Amino acid sequence: MKKLKLWHAFPILALLVGFSLSCTKDYEIDLGFEITVPDDWVYFTLANEGYVYTAERTPVNEMDTLREYLAIYKESLPGYTLSTYYSAIKDKLLLSDNYVSTLEEKDTTINGADTKRIIFNEIGKYVTSERDTIDLDLISTMYLFYQSSIGYNLSFVSLDSTYEDAKPVFDDIISTFRINN
Repeated sequence: MKKLKLWHAFPILALLVGFSLSCTKDYEIDLGFEITVPDDWVYFTLANEGYVYTAERTPVNEMDTLREYLAIYKESLPGYTLSTYYSAIKDKLLLSDNYVSTLEEKDTTINGADTKRIIFNEIGKYVTSERDTIDLDLISTMYLFYQSSIGYNLSFVSLDSTYEDAKPVFDDIISTFRINN
């Protein structure tokens, strides 16, 4: 009897995950917010709470494997405020092995909602086709919202070398974010 090698199962697993994500019906999931990404981005709605939404720029060719992306987390946090939510997230960030330095912190308002923004350098891991891992220098922009006992964490991530080009796109995306009442 032949033994199935584990690496043979990965393409099948990837196909099943991709198929299940493409079958996600957005109307069955209540995100509690609205957001619009550019036409050249692909997005997935994942859940009602936790890691709820992800989007990334579509590749321009087969060599375009390091793309800008957005990750949104949503969590129920009764008893918090925007300030305490921000402090809790920032404390975790500063303890992360991937955190390098803070570039900017700012209180701001997006579509009438108070938010806190932090821009920081971090190290990301990338697995090459040769199965080597290399470190990437990333810049992340995190927006934190807190409303009706719910914390929303929107994180935009890009390579540090593409950040200046990606920033206007991130700004356009965040300008469409609205928490539903």
